[in-house]
Amino acid sequence: MKIAITGAQGVGKTTLARQINKHYPDFKILPEAARLAKEAGYNLDQTATTETERWLITKQIELENTESRWVADRCAIDLLAYIHHLFSEESALIEFATKMLVPRFSNYDLVVYLPSGQFTIEDDGVRMTDIKFQQDIDQKIRDILKNHKIPFIEIVGSPEERLAKVKKLFKKY
Repeated sequence: MKIAITGAQGVGKTTLARQINKHYPDFKILPEAARLAKEAGYNLDQTATTETERWLITKQIELENTESRWVADRCAIDLLAYIHHLFSEESALIEFATKMLVPRFSNYDLVVYLPSGQFTIEDDGVRMTDIKFQQDIDQKIRDILKNHKIPFIEIVGSPEERLAKVKKLFKKY
C-alpha cells in the first residue's frame, strides 16, 4: 500500500507520516525529495531553478519506486503544484513535469490531503513560512486533485484527531 500525504508546506504532513509509521511500522517513510535537494546544495522555492526541479522530479520518482509499502509526506502532486506556481512561465518545464509526474498519481492507494490554515508554519530552515505562499500552493494542490480527478481524503484537526481518522481509514483497506 502506498500512502501519499499531500498539502502545502507546514500543514503537518511529516507529523502525520511519523505517526502512521509509529503505529504501523511496516510502512516506511519515504525521504522528502526537497530536503534531500537542500542537503545536496540546491535552492528551493522562489530561488529554485529548472535544474533543481528536474532533479526533484527524478528523485521523487526514484523514491516512490523503492518500496511497496510506504507513506510519503510529500508526493508527485505537491511537486507538480510547486512547479506550476513557481515556474508558470516555463512551459517546457511544466510539460516535462506533467509528463513525468501525472502517471505517478495512479500508483497511490490512498491520498490524504491536509489543507492549509490549521497550524502556524514552523521555521525549520527548509520550508517557506510565508502564509500567502502556503495558501497559493494549497490552491494549486486542490486544482491538481480536481483536474486530474484524484480520489483523496481531506483530513483536518489536531495531530491526534488526524491519526484517529487515518486509523479508521486503514480499517477500510
